[in-house]
Amino acid sequence: MTNVAFIHMTNEEKDKKEYELGILIRQEEDLPGVIALLAEHKVEITSEARAKRLAMAYEVKGHKEGVFASVTFKAYGDEVKALEHDLGLRADVLRSLVVKLPKPSLRVASTKGIPGSAPVERYSPSATRPAAEPRPAAPKPLSNEALEKKLEEILG
Repeated sequence: MTNVAFIHMTNEEKDKKEYELGILIRQEEDLPGVIALLAEHKVEITSEARAKRLAMAYEVKGHKEGVFASVTFKAYGDEVKALEHDLGLRADVLRSLVVKLPKPSLRVASTKGIPGSAPVERYSPSATRPAAEPRPAAPKPLSNEALEKKLEEILG
């Protein structure tokens, strides 16, 4: 039988990881309370919270409208667990999701528009079998203004 020594690592010995919080709250005035909760959990906010009012497809905790906000931050894993727990206890939070972001070195960088750059090859199950019909060309991306105008047309 081998002896195994378990070492308890402190937060200072671990690296902070980067996370993104997506949150659905009742109204925009609830956002400062959520940001204060992040500060209570000693997370390091790396991007400013962005918020947008939404009309939801179905009721969430009795609400047909809400405000979606997202913020990225750095924290230790045990702090994130406690944060998720506390977010679940708040009445002003309709839904929340914390996602660990990949390391910056593993994030895919866009090479679109860079002269001499090769396209990135991606796995596609359809690449192993012959295509029945050629696919139409992808639509051109819309500018933010054009996207907002199109959304207003759709949503009425």
